[in-house]
Amino acid sequence: MVDRNVWHEYLRQACQRKIGARVLAAFNTNIDAIVHITAELMEDLKAADKTIEWKEVAKGTAEDIAAVTSKEELLVILKDCLSEGKSFHIVLENLSLLDWLDEYFTGARENMGGQAGIIANQMATLGAESAVYTPLLSPKQARLFVDSVTTPVVDGGKLQIQPVSQAARSDDETKINWIFEYAKGETVAFGSEVVTTPRANRVILATRPKGSIMSFDETIAQHLPALGESIDVAFMAGYHYAEPVCSDGRSFEEFMDDSVKQLHALKQENPDLVMHFEYVPMKWPELEPKMLQTICQEIKSFGINENEIKRVLREYGYEAEMEAIDEDERAYSLYKGALKLFRHMQLDRIHVHNLGYYVLVLKKPYPVSMMNVRQACLFASAVNAVKAKHGGYVKPEQLGEASQLPLSDVGFKELAGIAKELEGEHPEAAKLLERGYLEFEDHYLVVTPAHIVANPVSTVGMGDTISSASYAAEVIEGS
Repeated sequence: MVDRNVWHEYLRQACQRKIGARVLAAFNTNIDAIVHITAELMEDLKAADKTIEWKEVAKGTAEDIAAVTSKEELLVILKDCLSEGKSFHIVLENLSLLDWLDEYFTGARENMGGQAGIIANQMATLGAESAVYTPLLSPKQARLFVDSVTTPVVDGGKLQIQPVSQAARSDDETKINWIFEYAKGETVAFGSEVVTTPRANRVILATRPKGSIMSFDETIAQHLPALGESIDVAFMAGYHYAEPVCSDGRSFEEFMDDSVKQLHALKQENPDLVMHFEYVPMKWPELEPKMLQTICQEIKSFGINENEIKRVLREYGYEAEMEAIDEDERAYSLYKGALKLFRHMQLDRIHVHNLGYYVLVLKKPYPVSMMNVRQACLFASAVNAVKAKHGGYVKPEQLGEASQLPLSDVGFKELAGIAKELEGEHPEAAKLLERGYLEFEDHYLVVTPAHIVANPVSTVGMGDTISSASYAAEVIEGS
């Protein structure tokens, strides 16, 4: 039986941690235009725009849409995702729809978006020495960064680290994404079809300006060894934007080769530098296995959620593990799926974050203790809980509140469940209940309960926040 008092003491101690790591986040930043989907909003849309073909919306399915080219396709995706409580990420190809969005979804608020932007701001707010590299840094984009965030620039042939506000470039484009959030229990009509949301989540409609290339430019690339010396952990994101032919003319293979060389150069003068890659589905699924396998030659920490892992397992041919999660999603099935990816991709660390609990697989030997990994996960859950409850970026002084929020019933149930299922595979399986980790022949398993915040203010960036906060807290703990 799980002793919740023990776990809440772990949580209390975790909330006192500080991040001492020097962090770099790259590459994808953008501006998020955030809309909350409600019954009233959709009724207003139906009344205001009489040109929508609701019959097309009714018969369409999100699985058949590779990129959004019409307002009906967007509404199909919203309908399907709301009905199942799913998150979704898709590209807007028809940019003329941006005018339609501005006209009919008024009142959207603008926030920092993109994994690199969110991580850089959150790390800085938690007190870390935080730098960002983004290929597009317009003044409009720069204004959304926390004041203390810096960026690498080359001036006079030398690498310098400057405040983002100072380094902004007036000629750069601005990437804008639309985020459609929805609450649990919302009943929404799509024409004559009515759906009720089983959980809170969001749909991301992304744009891709030609200048948004997910790699270091040639000037910075020459100084990557020096940049790598100045950081402890790098969060690399945006490789999911890779295409058969990049906007700069490089083939997919050339882009991948260059990316690996750049990642290797970052570690050239700092072999202790660790890197994390947070998964986002690619537009080109046929390229995804090659992209993941290539990037993970250099990046050995990988973050993914409970839905995304099914896609990657299928891509690598692990149908049994994918179906096990699909049929009965639980800590044990996620662990077995994560273990397959961990070995196939030759990772040091994989972090699966689900609603109410986290499952991690780590390679032996691992450079920090499993107790430290567990505490870092609880720290991340606390950060994410405060973010979900209040929005914005979480400050260290807010974590006292999180230490008083109970860890979820879901998390404790899953912890007990996986401990029971592992009894036949591990003689000390019951120790998961009291400490949250087990040692196997070639890996460690860590399972931690996490918070669930009802009706979160924001769901955007939750996975990024969880993964970055846990890994940064794990790498170097501040004094």
